[in-house]
Amino acid sequence: MKLRIALILLSTALLSAASCEDPVIPDPEPETHSRVFDLYVCAVKHGGMGQNKNGTFVRSVPSLEADQPMVEFTGRGIDITQQFSMESITRGKYYYQVPQEGSDRFVKFHIERNAAGEEWIPTPLDAEVPFKENTYYARKYTHAWLDGGKTLLILGTDSAHEEIFWTKLNETDLAIQSEGKLGLSLPAGFVTFSTSGLLTLRPSDGTLFYLYYVKDGDSDHKPVTHIAIINPSTMDVVSDTVVPEAVMEEPVTAAYGELLRNIIAYDDRGTMYVAGLCTFDGVKKGVMRRILAGQTTFDASWNGFPNPEGRLLTLQYVGNNRMLSYSRVETMGTKIDSRSHFYSIIDLGTTLRERVSYNGEPLRYCSGGYSQRSAVADGKAYIGVTEGDGADDYPMVYIYDSATGVVTPGVKLSKGFCFDLIRIMEGD
Repeated sequence: MKLRIALILLSTALLSAASCEDPVIPDPEPETHSRVFDLYVCAVKHGGMGQNKNGTFVRSVPSLEADQPMVEFTGRGIDITQQFSMESITRGKYYYQVPQEGSDRFVKFHIERNAAGEEWIPTPLDAEVPFKENTYYARKYTHAWLDGGKTLLILGTDSAHEEIFWTKLNETDLAIQSEGKLGLSLPAGFVTFSTSGLLTLRPSDGTLFYLYYVKDGDSDHKPVTHIAIINPSTMDVVSDTVVPEAVMEEPVTAAYGELLRNIIAYDDRGTMYVAGLCTFDGVKKGVMRRILAGQTTFDASWNGFPNPEGRLLTLQYVGNNRMLSYSRVETMGTKIDSRSHFYSIIDLGTTLRERVSYNGEPLRYCSGGYSQRSAVADGKAYIGVTEGDGADDYPMVYIYDSATGVVTPGVKLSKGFCFDLIRIMEGD
């Protein structure tokens, strides 16, 4: 009996002690958001870099799978022709840019659906802030996200391209935190910087790279590319290295940052890949160079784009040691609207590349030299092609699975517009 009472008292004491402890609170579930795809088309001819004033239109769709209805643009979507440019910075569900109309400020906006399901850009903007000391121009700047995405760093040159400015903005309300001039001077004999250059923050160690080139004013001479390492906290230039001409004469689109086309990519090991140009037999063609994890200069012994048919225009890492590229064949046409552009998958281990194909047939050649019709998420690449000559050759999206290498057809777009851009955005 005494033993039984003792056990009851001991159990009561243990329960009382447990009740005095802090309750165990489970970790909160990670916040999830739906995904939407913003599709951009232009009227009459392709846009990009201010090429098209005839009309730029955006539609937001929940999926690019083949079971979705054809994406129509006539009488649908948003006309951003006058107010905004398709060249923009994106993060989450927001767009950030120096607007097309009134290039005297930074703006932040997002695309919503109203009750009728139509897309619209809310007014007023989510945030806007006028320039202070430093001035930037629509489409002509580069950027990087600092502090885990809390700070947006903008960098560009003055109107004469003789100095390089930087500005740090708060991501939430675009409040200007600080600004200044980058401590880089033109080397002797050179007269201008590239319009913006390219900023990229290496995710593995937080190293801030700035790739830029300088020109001597002679159109027959080749630009000289530099790699500067910048302290992201102080914006001091830690080092500035000249890239050998044989390695890379210039990065692709260094005049406009990565506001439209993706030309810098990182693999799972933290290796950085950059699309660039070199001259072969008097013609500028593509090269793909890499900077190994922990290094700050190009691996001169490696080129991931040997035997180029023409210019390498975009790069996107799709996982499984594979890179998606968009390039062109010079002999088929070099104009923006020439149907000479195509997609390939590059094996980074062997540098072998193959045209993206469906049912054994390569995807058709596309127009759109300043386009970025491909986007990558969760091991899948959504690859857009422009319309063809046949009655059934609609502009459409194909979906590449990097784990299996399988390509499946996705949604179709209506004809009559130039398909230029896919952006993957966070939904509401």
